[in-house]
Amino acid sequence: MIWIVLIVLLALTALLVAPALFRASNITAKDALTRELAASKHQLSQIDAEIASGFLDAEGAGRARRAMERRILTLGERLEALNAGKGEPALPNWLKFAVPIALVVITAGLYPLIGAPFYKPQETSNRTLTPEEQAIANMSSEELEALLIKRIDEAAPDDPTGYVFLGRVRMDLGKFDEALEAYRKALELSDNHPQVAAELAQAENFIARQRGEAPPNSAAPDINNNETANAIREMSPEEQQAQIRAMVDGLAVRLEDNPDDLQGWLRLIRARTVLGDTDLAKTHLTDARAAFENDPAAQNALDQLAQEIGLTD
Repeated sequence: MIWIVLIVLLALTALLVAPALFRASNITAKDALTRELAASKHQLSQIDAEIASGFLDAEGAGRARRAMERRILTLGERLEALNAGKGEPALPNWLKFAVPIALVVITAGLYPLIGAPFYKPQETSNRTLTPEEQAIANMSSEELEALLIKRIDEAAPDDPTGYVFLGRVRMDLGKFDEALEAYRKALELSDNHPQVAAELAQAENFIARQRGEAPPNSAAPDINNNETANAIREMSPEEQQAQIRAMVDGLAVRLEDNPDDLQGWLRLIRARTVLGDTDLAKTHLTDARAAFENDPAAQNALDQLAQEIGLTD
């Protein structure tokens, strides 16, 4: 049925388009070129006005002017050739029909080969959990902790992934010291993987805030607490920008006194990039690499950040 509909639509299209292909144009090539040349000259005259209005700078205006001058030169040469009797030949009728027919034939021939005329989307359904998966999904945090400990001891004592999951469960349970112990074991087994190091740092900062302590090894200003965030939101856009820049500048000053703060460097570099201070971000990246010259894990984290935010050479 669908092929019949497509054939009917194609026939109707051909009936509508064919008369226009045979009909002689009321506009000669000379008239069309004359109009186009006049329009191009008008556009060229508008470039100076766009510079004066600030829409174009000098460099952009120069490029636009050169492009328009080349176009005017080409149109003028074509118009001179027409005036000299060297008219541009009309497009033959066979070519008018050959091109669309070729497109239709090629498309119809290729579609069954590389297309999917009989494609039917597969119906998706929720996969039924296995009994073991269902049992785990129904476990409490305490039961998950016991299960993870058992599996780590029996099957994967050297797999850092299990310790990361154990750390997360213990964070949910509020067993902060034991959670940090699990994260540090994962960091050791993963050879100081930067993602594990970042999650450990986040856990340490969260625990410090829960206990009312200063986040360890972090010179970064805490803009995430409710009091600071609410104060910034109440400022005008200009005041917000000034406050954020002041906090970032303060972080840069504190890192000069405490260059061993990797998380601080990462936040500073990212903040400079967000603010558009790319040159400063590159300078901070160089300083951070020098501060952690003998720390492969820190170097890896800095390289990943540089690649992520486009500071690579």
